[in-house]
Amino acid sequence: MIEGFLAATILAAFLSGAVAFFAPCCITFLLPAYFAFVVKEKKQILKMTLVFALGLATILIPIGLGLAGLGQFASQFHTEIFIAGGLFMLLLGIFTLLGKSLMMPFKINSPAMNKGNTLSIYQLGLFSGFASSCCLPVLAGVLTLSLISASFMQAFLLGWAYVLGMVVPLVILALLWEKYRLAEMPLIKGKTFSIPVFGKKLELHSTSVFSGAILTIIGLLTLIAALTHNITATSNEQIQFSMWLQGTQKTILQAAQTIPDWVFLAVLVGGTLYLAKKALHEKEVKK
Repeated sequence: MIEGFLAATILAAFLSGAVAFFAPCCITFLLPAYFAFVVKEKKQILKMTLVFALGLATILIPIGLGLAGLGQFASQFHTEIFIAGGLFMLLLGIFTLLGKSLMMPFKINSPAMNKGNTLSIYQLGLFSGFASSCCLPVLAGVLTLSLISASFMQAFLLGWAYVLGMVVPLVILALLWEKYRLAEMPLIKGKTFSIPVFGKKLELHSTSVFSGAILTIIGLLTLIAALTHNITATSNEQIQFSMWLQGTQKTILQAAQTIPDWVFLAVLVGGTLYLAKKALHEKEVKK
């Protein structure tokens, strides 16, 4: 009985995470920022997407394990978190415009991974976790997973499924990016140019300028939204799309009642292992 309930709940948690990704306070700022990162990075996209998922999991899984205080902290300091996130994206945008990266204070063993970009995408995942936990429906969903869990392991699996659900749109983007070799497109590859600054030539790359501009704009919009207390503003289109997603989720759950319970858990584990293996063997794309 517990086993069947666990598996059915894993599917519900995964779908809830996918719905949460499209919550206005999450997708409005974070999807453009992630897209800007992808255009700039052009390499090891899947690996970096999983780093983003790790940052997201760092916040949401502990809440799912029963650390409700972390969620309360996010709600209590809602505005401050968005100000910090806005400043981070603004700073990241300026660094990107200049062709620089925020460096990590410790060494990464994998020489193929860029230290600065790894730190940046992990921090973006952290901010995404805090931002999503600020949204009452998302926070309520994670806390509900914690409450219905019969054990620590079950709570971990539900939190894990929820996080995977949130990043699955980005994983799809990463897989399509790799399959169609979008990094090799002339528009994405861009070109290097120089501009005179105080009598010296500053070397820039067109994609870095484009990505930096997007990150800077998103950072400024995030700061404006936080300072004007307009973070959770939603349009009618966003509300309708959210309702459609929730209706689709309900339909899928009803249809999935005929599927054996253990299949959901097997797909979750298998999918995670497949993505991890694929990310480890991901080849670096030359600029």
